[in-house]
Amino acid sequence: MINNYIFMVSNIAPHVPCAIDRPMNSHGALTLAEITGNRTYQVVAYATPAVEAALARADCGSTVRVWLEPLTSRGDAWEAVDIRSPVTTTRRSLSTVTQLAVL
Repeated sequence: MINNYIFMVSNIAPHVPCAIDRPMNSHGALTLAEITGNRTYQVVAYATPAVEAALARADCGSTVRVWLEPLTSRGDAWEAVDIRSPVTTTRRSLSTVTQLAVL
């Protein structure tokens, strides 16, 4: 008798913790750097308008956990498929910048 097994595949996406190295430009491309410093990703495509909008609002240095898929037709370009956590911004408030300028 042959036993049939059902293999469960985890639907947890491989979200990579990254920092915004270069914010989104006028062509919709941005550069992400792994928090570990091991790798950078040139993101040029987005699975949904919501993913694109969230990353478009991110400033340089902001952090995010993002699921990336390679775009084989575009060299070393990537598509941002999903964002696991909100984008954490590192932008300082205007008052903080003003206080630093006075010092």
